[in-house]
Formats: sequence, structure tokens, C-alpha cells
Amino acid sequence: MVTTDLLYRKFSSADFVPFEAESRILPVRLKNDYVKQDEYFDFEKNKWLPLSACKPGMGYSEEFVEFPYKAEQYLKNSAEDIFYADIEKEDFSAEEMAKVLIYRNYKNRMKFNRENFYDSRKIKKDFIKAEITTDTENLLLKITFTEFSRDKNEQPHYETEIPRLKEKSLVFDMKNASANFDNFTKDFWSDNKNFCSELDDILPYEAIEKSYERLLELAETFTGVSFEFFRREMKGRRIKLHEFYTLTMLPFCPKLYDIINSKEIQERKIRFHAKRSDSKIFNHFCRKYKIKNTKTLRKVFAERPGVLITFLRLKDAGFRDINLYNYVIKSKEKSGIIDNVDSKSLEFFCRYSIKKRGQKATMNTIFRGTEHIRYDFVNLYDSLKMFEKYFRHLPDTLKNDIMTDGFTEFNHNALSSLAYRYENKNIIFSYTDEEKSLEDEIRGYSFRLPKDSYQLCEIGSALHNCVASYSERIKNRECLIVYVTKDNEYKICVEVRGKETFQERIDRNYIPDRDQRILLARWRGKHGLRFRSS
Repeated sequence: MVTTDLLYRKFSSADFVPFEAESRILPVRLKNDYVKQDEYFDFEKNKWLPLSACKPGMGYSEEFVEFPYKAEQYLKNSAEDIFYADIEKEDFSAEEMAKVLIYRNYKNRMKFNRENFYDSRKIKKDFIKAEITTDTENLLLKITFTEFSRDKNEQPHYETEIPRLKEKSLVFDMKNASANFDNFTKDFWSDNKNFCSELDDILPYEAIEKSYERLLELAETFTGVSFEFFRREMKGRRIKLHEFYTLTMLPFCPKLYDIINSKEIQERKIRFHAKRSDSKIFNHFCRKYKIKNTKTLRKVFAERPGVLITFLRLKDAGFRDINLYNYVIKSKEKSGIIDNVDSKSLEFFCRYSIKKRGQKATMNTIFRGTEHIRYDFVNLYDSLKMFEKYFRHLPDTLKNDIMTDGFTEFNHNALSSLAYRYENKNIIFSYTDEEKSLEDEIRGYSFRLPKDSYQLCEIGSALHNCVASYSERIKNRECLIVYVTKDNEYKICVEVRGKETFQERIDRNYIPDRDQRILLARWRGKHGLRFRSS
């Protein structure tokens, strides 16, 4: 059986409302600072006409807003100096002043359109309709969005801008485990998860919510079990498009899909075949990876599926007491710490400490100080790495201090000093042209790449951090360090991996202040980087 749900944007609103039957779209633009009167677009006559001339029953009104074309696109045949007319000049001629005023008028219009192009939910007003088609027999869901579009090849002009209707679809095929986003541009996304995340910000969520309800019905048909838990869970929050994807791929346990396909699970090289028709796939996964399938684990998994990774990391680190597992996995903050430190360094330290002091004392050492607001996660991450790397050089007194007091700032600095001492062989760093392009000058600040490991030690000493221990990682191209100076003083240190920055810290690993964060955001924006918080 095939059913259809129709939702149209309520005129001049952010809301999408259900309709019983198809309705012809009537583009309407409202009177504003730049449109003299209310108008509708007549598709037969191919032009804008006064709304007062519109006859009843011609269609359902949808607001058409002008696209914020840049002023230069209108004036590219004019004299070049008008593009710089906002710079204060004296003694304009009458002809020059006329050009300046025209240019400024277009700039103001562009600003006005940019502010009005999105609704109150920051979604393009061009999205005007959603059609949700559910095919129960073939377990197929198709969501078709209708939007106003513009011909990019035409010379844009506000007064003659012609609305066109364009359809884009999302298709979820539960029977064949496939999802199709071909109608949406994928130029900026590398995988389905990131692509879905980007779409979450641009699609009307009433349509997404209704579509998810329909997909749950298909999942119930596929599995024969109730998905009432998912319905209760979706209340009061926005549904993410990636949830559609995982539900399509693994209907019996969609939250397990990302875990099975995660890098950490794949690297374990334990063969586990996820059968889509297996109603006990979660139990089988836990048995395969020797995870104790407790009521607490199942409850937390429903909210945070990544708890399975947390459990495996604790198991690798040598913990066996189920009470200690529950102590960690029930806390989102403590789970986050275990998930984000280096797994090999964590395992190295914990197995050494457990032999010396036992499981409970070791766990207390790991989390000591984390309850404080000013707790610095980066110190723990770096300290564990240094403890493993320089272990055979550590004096017994420092090892005992760490196991007794934890990775305090004092012990972190002691480890950093050892790192400087054993990073004494100068390593000359080489960079690609793309990496060199990260160097920049912004507002009196210089963004630079260190030339060698000696300079890296110098940066670490100046900023009181352990960046000196990153020499091998830079040499092996695991990451980059970008340092920021002003007036020849080191101010900020940034760790870059690929197109993401992982750590952005000032002196003593403190977080940059507001002005420095704005500076870093501008630098990231110029170079196509994203900040990934811990």
C-alpha cells in the first residue's frame, strides 16, 4: 500500500502544515522597502502582476523572497572604482557620486534580502512543500521537497527574477538497505553521516518529524516489533537525518549501526557479520566482544550508544570489576574522558597501576580532579601519552607521585620537563605547500609553523605546555602545530589534523579569551578548518 502525506509552508511563516490534496503553488512577494506593491507571479504570462488582480482559486500562496545577489553582480560593467566607493573620498564628481549611490543602494538591498531570505528557524524560505510517500509493500520511504529555484546562468535582476519550482528527494529503501541523496549536492560531504548532519540545518523539521514516524512504521513492518520507545524518545527534540539512515540500514538495532562500523571496532579485527534480520543482534554483538550485557549497560546504550566503546576501552585497560564499569558508564562526563584519551596510553598506565595498587585506586587516579570546574582534560591526555613514551626514563619518585596524586599540574610539568630532555635531537620539519598555506598574518598576529624540534621546545617552555613532545608526530605527519605570536611573543598554540583543529591553547593550557577565539575563528574560516572540541 502506498500513502502520501503533504505539508506546505504556511504563508509568510516558518511552520509547515498538512494538506489533504495537491495545490498549485502561487508565488507571492510582499511589499517592502524595495518592492512597490504586493505581487504574484503568473506562470502563464511569465511575469509579476499586482496581487489585487489575483483571482480566487489560482493556487496556494507561498512567499517568494529575493535572493541576496551581491551588488557587484549587477554593476560589473560599471566603472571599477565604485566597488571601493565605501572608502571615504573627497571631491567626488557628480558622475562618481551617482555611481556610489547606486552601488550603496544595491549593497543595502543585498543586506535586506540576506536578512529576510531565511525564516525564524534559519531555514531558507525557498522550501515551500514536502511530499512524503510511504510504500509499505516495498518498505520504501521517499521525501520530496519542492523549493523555489533560480537559474544561476542568467544575469540576476531583482525586478525580473522568475520563480521556478524544483524538486529534491531523499529515498530510504529499508528492504534493500540503501539511502539515496542524489538530488542534494554532495560537494562538501565525505560520508553519509556528515552529509545528513549538514541537511539537518536546512530542511523543515515538521516534514522530517512526520517522515520519521512513517519510517518507524516501516521498521515495525520489517521487524514485527514495536518501536514505541523511539516514538517516546523523539518527543521534545529534533530528529536527526542520520537516524533515518541507521534505521534503514539496521532496523532491529539502528543505534548499533555506527558502533559496528566505527574505526575503533573495525581495527579490532574481530569478524562480526550484522544480519539485518537478527532480532538479537545486540546480544550477539556483546557476546562476540565479551561485553557484559547488564541492565545498566542497555539503559545507557539507549541514550549513548558509544558506551560500548567505553566498555571495551575499560576492558582493554585491565578493569574487571563491574561496579567500576557502572561507575564510569553511568556518567556522561567520565565516559567522555575515557573515550577521548589515547587508548594505548590509557591501557599502558592502567595495567601498570592496577598491578601496583589495584583497580579502584587506579580509577581514582585517572579521575582525580575531574570534578572541578577548571579541570583540564588536555593535561590528562598529554600526561598519559608522556607517561607511556618516557616510562623507562621516569624516576620512581615521579611514578609514585602520579599513582598517589594523579596527573596534577605539578606532575604534568614534571613529565613535560622530561619530554624536553629526551627530545634533544633536533628534527628539521618539512611541510607541503598546502601546509605552508596555513601561515598567515591577521590583525597583528602571526600564524607560523615551527621550523624544527628546538623551536617546538622553545614554544613549550614559553607557553608552559608539553608541545615539545609532538616532534615525532609532526615528523610522521600525524598532526601539525601552528603557533601564534604578537610582538615577537608566543601567544597561542594550535594542533591541526587534516582539516580540523583539536587543541587551541594559550599559556598553561588555558582556553583563549574571547578576542583570541574570534581571531582563531577568522583564521580557521580563511583556511577551511573546523574546530573539534574534546
